[in-house]
Parts: sequence; C-alpha cells; structure tokens
Amino acid sequence: MSTLQDLPTLDQLLIDGGDARLILQADGTNKYGCAAVPLNAHDAMYAFSSATASSISAQAYTAAARTYARLYQSEQDAYACYANELNEVRQELKQLCGLEQRKDVDIIFAASGTDLHLIAAQLCANFSSTRTLVIMADANETGSAVPSALTARHFSERTALGEQVSAGSHIAQAKEVDIVSISLRQPDGTVRDSHDVDSEVETLTQQAIQRGQAVMLILMDVSKTGMMAPSLNTVVQLRARYPQLQIMVDACQFRLSNASLQAYLDQGYMVAMTGSKFLCGPSFSGALFLPGAMRPDLKTIRLPASLHAYSSRADWPSDWIGAQGLPAGPNYGLLLRWVAALEELRAFRALPDAAILAFIQQFQHAVHDYFAGHPSLAMLPVAAPDRSAIMTAQGWDCYTTIFSFVLMWPAISTSDKAQPYSHEDTVAIYRHLQKEKGMQLGQPVTCGMRNGKPISALRLCLGARQIVAAVQKNQASTIIVAALEVLDEVQRQMVLEHPLATEK
Repeated sequence: MSTLQDLPTLDQLLIDGGDARLILQADGTNKYGCAAVPLNAHDAMYAFSSATASSISAQAYTAAARTYARLYQSEQDAYACYANELNEVRQELKQLCGLEQRKDVDIIFAASGTDLHLIAAQLCANFSSTRTLVIMADANETGSAVPSALTARHFSERTALGEQVSAGSHIAQAKEVDIVSISLRQPDGTVRDSHDVDSEVETLTQQAIQRGQAVMLILMDVSKTGMMAPSLNTVVQLRARYPQLQIMVDACQFRLSNASLQAYLDQGYMVAMTGSKFLCGPSFSGALFLPGAMRPDLKTIRLPASLHAYSSRADWPSDWIGAQGLPAGPNYGLLLRWVAALEELRAFRALPDAAILAFIQQFQHAVHDYFAGHPSLAMLPVAAPDRSAIMTAQGWDCYTTIFSFVLMWPAISTSDKAQPYSHEDTVAIYRHLQKEKGMQLGQPVTCGMRNGKPISALRLCLGARQIVAAVQKNQASTIIVAALEVLDEVQRQMVLEHPLATEK
C-alpha cells in the first residue's frame, strides 16, 4: 500500500490537474494574471475579475492546506484517498446547494467549464444512435475553447490528467458532434433582439430534429458579459414540443441561487457550474449537476475512451457503472481547488438572502451612477436574467453582477461621434492595471467590429468574496469605493495613453 508522502507541494498541486492555462508565467501568475497563492491586502481589495478568474484567498488557501495535510498523512492507497476526499466535496457541494435530500441528483467533477462541455456533449452523443447537434451561444460569450471541446477536439496542449496532446486535433474514439453558434450581438456589438435569437434557435432545433438528429441545446445563464440566452420561455416550450431534446444550462459563472439551480434540475436540465468565477475560488474547478430524469439512462452508458485523458473514475459518482473503465488516478489539483471554492461558497451561503440582495443593489446603483457621469466609459446594456418561466420568486441572481464597458475616444467636434478604443489599446490598459497597479478586471471580451476592427469590453465583476466582506465584515462602502477607484484608474490610463485625443 503506497502512502502519499511523496506528494508535490500544495502550491504545485494548485496549478496541476488542468490544462495549459494553469501554467505560471515568469511573474508567478497564470494566463489570467492570477496567482496560486493569496494576494497581499492591497491587491485583494482591488480584485474585480471574477467573471474571468481570481487569485486564491487566504481563507481558501488555509482550507486547501488542511486537506493537503490529510492527504500527506494518509496511509491509504493514493487513489482511494482521493476518491474519499472528492466524495466528501461532492456531498458538501450538494448540501450547500440545498440538494442534500435529492438522492436523484448526481455531480460529475471536471477541471474546467470547457471540460464540462466536452463531457456533456459526449454523454449526449453516446446516448443517441444518431449524430448529435449542439446549439450554443457565440463563443465570445462563453469561452474560446468551448467549440473545440463540444466537437471532441483537444482544446489545449495538455489535458486535465497530464497528457500532452495537439490542440485542435480530434480526440481519439470520441463521437462526432456538430455545432451551430448563435450570435447574441449585432456586428457593431449591440445586443440582438431576443425574439430574433429565440426564433433562430427554434428553427435550428426543429430542422435538426426533422433530419433525425439528436439535439443538445445550451442555455447560457449567464454569459461573460451577463447575458442570458436563449430565453428560458423558448427553452421550456421547445422541450415540451420535443421531449427528446437535451438541455444543458451553462451556469459556469455560478451566478445562480439555490432556488434557480433546483428549478433547472426539476425541469430535467443538466447544469454546469464552476467554483472559479463568482465564488472566487482558484482557476479550474468544474461540476456538472445531473438531474434525476437523466440519471437512470446515462449512468449505465459505457463512457468513451476519449474521456480517459480528461476524467478520473472518482470524478464520477460511484454508482455510474459506465464510468468503471475510466483511469483510477487522482487529480489532486482538482480536489484542492474545489476545497478552496467550497470555503468561499460556505461563507456566501451563510449570508441572509435579503442582505445579499441589498448589497448587490447598493453596488449596482453606485456603478450605474458612475458610468452615467463618465461618458468615456460606455456600459454595455444587458437585460436582467428572467427565469419566470420555471419559478415565481426572483432572488439576488436576477440582478447584474457583471458590468461590461467599452473605452471611448471623445468626440473631436459636435459633428463627430465618440469612437471605441481598439481591442489592442483596451488590452494594453487592462494589462497595465493588472501588472503595474495591482487592479484586476475581467479580461477584455470581443463584442463587435467598428470600422473594420474588433472592439472589446472590460468587465467590473462583483463576486461572492466581496459580498461576504460587505455583509459579514461591514465593508460595503470600502468595496464600492475600491471599485470606483479601479474605474478612475482606467480613465487615468486612457489619458496617459492618448493625451492629445483627451485634450481635444
């Protein structure tokens, strides 16, 4: 029986068990500019990047260290120890999501939201005898690697279980899957009419089913810029018309209340969540919630060998017979990142819903007032999430917590119009704030073209960590002031980058 005393260090494991996006650069941060160790107090105060990624908090790091110590001291077989610890995480995640009594709900763990899309598509494709079509929102609003994952292509040079692969190549023995992407914005970046989006989704679904294809429809709740699409009312109607239609809710942002999660599961929808966005856990921790309506049919399907490089046997519930062929190897990084995320979720779930809602509204009012008074930062309008098709009560998750904005050149004369900054200039300011000022925003999201060039939006993001500090530690004013200081610094950098344009 092997022991675990030859484990890599905790810091090493926190960046292991994912793809190449976790690799640390020379400055000690990953692709998203986040560290694998806690930030200093100054930088933590100005971290508003949760729609992309966050550095681990001191409390979450301590929680991961406790689990690491148990692993190190264990005399169990390495895989058995991993399986036991991960199952404890599974049970607590269910409990914190209000699902402890739901024996019919299963959770599959994976390294990232991208991995979850791969797993969900392969589950549906292997369940069907016909070729599967996935209908998804524009990758700009979900993730650049998602189309590759859905179509069973390697989306990085390294898989979650450490295999070196060729990004873009087809995953061996994976089922072929087709995808069609629905644009949520007009070419100039303005939001498309929701009725047009819904109509397109309806037509594509109907045509595919008439051709005899299996269809998996992805409901975005919410996107990188806070959008929800297609409308839930349309999804409910399509499912009623075509009971064979599989629905996956892309809630990888985790900007979802327990009531909303439970309502989706009651509808028979899969729900993909991650602990590394709204919860502010370290990058790379995914969970796919499977409703009871799907569970009996799917759990006996023999999972394809294509998942062997991405998924360990213990990542799946113990009674999933079809997962028996997956490798019995531990992914300690995934485990420890979920332990860290649960520390954040535990603190958030301890807050009264009324207090959460009150602070989100206070923060939202302050941010809207700021943008109204600073036309050089143009906020992208986004409709509030509407889940009234499946639930009556509306909670804190119906309010905006991602504030996307475009940097604007001022008009030179009264006959001119303000013009957006280029993608390159926006990225330069984003990186300067991150590297030189210790201020983090959500990374730029491409949101259209102007004058033949792509434009991008930055994102000021409110996460669970800030809400806990505001409510539990009475730091509401401090957090709002810090957020507005970040926006002030964006404008200051705009002046420094282009002083002549600003003076004119």
